[in-house]
Amino acid sequence: MIVELSVIPIGVGTSLSVYVASVMRVIRDSGLKYESHSMGTNIECEWDDITPLVKKCHDELKKMGVQRINTSIRISERTDKPYTMAGKMESLEDKID
Repeated sequence: MIVELSVIPIGVGTSLSVYVASVMRVIRDSGLKYESHSMGTNIECEWDDITPLVKKCHDELKKMGVQRINTSIRISERTDKPYTMAGKMESLEDKID
């Protein structure tokens, strides 16, 4: 499945890059395939991977003193064929051309 994850610390000011970088290190260190974009991160994973990863992201922010965190998760799952971020983009590019 493909998960879009956005983890936002609340009440820490207007610049969030230090916090986002900390969360990105957690995602990178998970070993899961991911792609970041300006509003979140797409992750290829299984159901059992995502909850522990989100908890680790929250724990990391809490270590930094964040007291409130807003997390959004969107999940796209297919069972009829292999489903990857790259495959989705290739399919889209084929249809655009």
